[in-house]
Amino acid sequence: MKTEPLIKAHNLSLSFPSLSGKIEILKSVNFSLYANEKVALVGPSGSGKSSLLMLLGGLEQCTSGSIIIAQKEITQFSEDQLADFRKENIGIIFQGFHLIPTMTAIENVCIPLDLARIKNTRERAKNLLSGVGLSDRLNHFPSELSGGEQQRVAIARALASKPRIILADEPTGNLDQDTGFKVIDLLFNLAKEYESSLVIVTHSTTLAKKCDRVVELTNGVTVDK
Repeated sequence: MKTEPLIKAHNLSLSFPSLSGKIEILKSVNFSLYANEKVALVGPSGSGKSSLLMLLGGLEQCTSGSIIIAQKEITQFSEDQLADFRKENIGIIFQGFHLIPTMTAIENVCIPLDLARIKNTRERAKNLLSGVGLSDRLNHFPSELSGGEQQRVAIARALASKPRIILADEPTGNLDQDTGFKVIDLLFNLAKEYESSLVIVTHSTTLAKKCDRVVELTNGVTVDK
């Protein structure tokens, strides 16, 4: 018998008004994620995968429905409460890099560590960057890094505070194949080490097959495969 899910989203809908009527992004979506589980979220472009990920991370407000994470109803949280909850529980890897341009690679990775008041932040950030193959780029600014290198910094930053949940939007989308495999191995190994659960938006069938479960989004509706 399964335990209570770490994430339980029920009847999630997301829509926006337009001149021609309502645009529905997600339609009564149900989604669950259990402790230590790895779930791939797949589907065609524009199906709502990234939107669902942003809702689960508390970065977007749903039109209707509920999201319970670690037995807390995050759709009832204020912005400050959401920020504190994310800091303690969720690491997010965006499709874009979202690095602070005036900070070096190691300084970017130190941000969540400093916010969480974790000791030896610089040494831990150094180890994480080394793990994603950037030990020789610690003091480089984002403008001095390639797109793939910037994405690896973003991945290291998301993993820095050992989150219970990792939400990843196409984490290898800007990496070459060899580096992509190394990054995925790193993600999975760290998830196992930290007992983190993973939700990964991907177009890669190879990556999806490495997950415990695959959920497909088509036209804003989820189907377990």
